[in-house]
Amino acid sequence: MSSKTDTLLQTKSHDGIRAMFDDIAPRYDFLNRVLSLGIDVQWRNKARDMAALHLSGVAAPKILDVATGTGDLAVAMSKLPNSTVIGIDLSEPMLSVARKKLPNATFQLGEAEALAFPDGSFDLVTAGFGVRNFQNLLQGLQEFHRVLKPGGVALILEPMIPRKVLTRNAYLIYFKQILPRIARLFTKSDFAYDYLPRSVESFPQGEAFLMKLGQAKFSEARYLTMTLETAILYIAKK
Repeated sequence: MSSKTDTLLQTKSHDGIRAMFDDIAPRYDFLNRVLSLGIDVQWRNKARDMAALHLSGVAAPKILDVATGTGDLAVAMSKLPNSTVIGIDLSEPMLSVARKKLPNATFQLGEAEALAFPDGSFDLVTAGFGVRNFQNLLQGLQEFHRVLKPGGVALILEPMIPRKVLTRNAYLIYFKQILPRIARLFTKSDFAYDYLPRSVESFPQGEAFLMKLGQAKFSEARYLTMTLETAILYIAKK
């Protein structure tokens, strides 16, 4: 298992990520609710509230949700008044679930590193728990920047490893030992839940990720931590 995880962590290949999410699509939403104790819903709602602040002067916002998966963040963003939402993902089985949740939105196959949209197409670009799976992180963030209109905003949600020692230790015990065991009760695809904690641990967070956003030419970037620093929301302006 670790060898397979090591390979995917090193390459983040589109084929490997796609195969992993194709495999867990049928149980993905259920396991998200169980493994996060339902708190992931609050994180997406926080992202939507932040989006509403930044889009307050936009009459009919155009929103792109990258690595949309089963569309939970797209659903949250669709509640913004007069919004048009497009979601892209590598996995067709995940998109199939998303289309059932939000039939009025457009969901299509696509790669974050090569977005099939003209420059300046969107008021808002979002990503919920998917940026750490990009094959090329900087290229993906540069694409976010490219398709945003001037003054547009990117909102990126990711899991976070808490910085306080006691919270961090308790969280890692749950994340690396308990969470995978719970997942195995409901899915045979336990590889994904070995990959999950290790991908979060190896991903830049906080100030390190703000540096990546700066390299992608965002003019302003900051972050908010949530739920004892177990999740983080990045806000970046073009």
